[in-house]
Amino acid sequence: MRSVKASAAARVDLAGGSLDLWPIGQIVPGAMTVNVAVSLAATAECRATGEPGVALASKDLMAAYTWRPGQAPGPLALAERLCEAFGVVSGWAISTRSDVPPGSGLGGSSAVGMALALSLKAISGRDMNDAELVNLCRDLEASHLRIPTGVQDFWPALRGGLISIRYEAGGERVEAIRTSLKALAARMVVAYSEHSRLSAGTNWALYKRFMDGEPSACRGLEGIALAASAMRDALEAGDLDRAGTLLNEEWGHRRTLAEGVSTPRVESLMAAAKGAGAIGGKACGAGGGGCLAFLVREGTRLGVERALEEEGARVLPAHPVERGHVVEVEE
Repeated sequence: MRSVKASAAARVDLAGGSLDLWPIGQIVPGAMTVNVAVSLAATAECRATGEPGVALASKDLMAAYTWRPGQAPGPLALAERLCEAFGVVSGWAISTRSDVPPGSGLGGSSAVGMALALSLKAISGRDMNDAELVNLCRDLEASHLRIPTGVQDFWPALRGGLISIRYEAGGERVEAIRTSLKALAARMVVAYSEHSRLSAGTNWALYKRFMDGEPSACRGLEGIALAASAMRDALEAGDLDRAGTLLNEEWGHRRTLAEGVSTPRVESLMAAAKGAGAIGGKACGAGGGGCLAFLVREGTRLGVERALEEEGARVLPAHPVERGHVVEVEE
């Protein structure tokens, strides 16, 4: 094998984010996440070199060095962990890059991890099903970040399209939602606030509040679970107006989970979008900045995009895609 190239889609979480943090999804009744794979993607390119160690490079982090097992972790420590997990410890040059803005809330870092995992799986010839691959990526990410991590960022890259993820004992049940992606694309707007954020701190704050039994956090996550279930039903029925209302409802619950989930910048963009025709909107991922997703009234998408740009946001070409990943192998 001379080279492998893999791409993995980022995602927009429409409802039910944070419920994938174990064991929240096992505790909250009816826990479910609804998200969609989008055209923004991460790519991992691997080339056989025959040289000692693995030459790692990240175009986004502007880091490059040769890694060998046993040395102190470098700036691409998660990539090192993935290489070691797949037994790819020598003879390759690996480079990653991402279309996703940093701190966007679109699962960009997890998409990089999944693109690399798919490449390493091809190189190693390791036989793994989707659930095993997701669990490996989740566990390595948790050990790297040293906080609880979830799975919702990984499944869209594997399954593509619009999906629901139910958190059941023993694993997730992932199902496609039968809705026209073309119709959804015409009604969905994703914009980057130009304010990066780190999800780890926000996720840990809401996680701790929930596990400590704080009533507002428990009510908030229970409300998010109800909104996610209703969102799935609305999308299955093709009722995008109802889905827009539920997007707003989910955001209302999410804002109560932890300090910093909402910010004045986020709220000003919400107001601008709604004034131009958005039915509902929410910050993606853990919130606190990053990207916002909106569902808009029919025929108002361009107006909403214009309003957001006038407020200084950057509208992203993040349209729903059927296929979550591509792996190309050159023998």
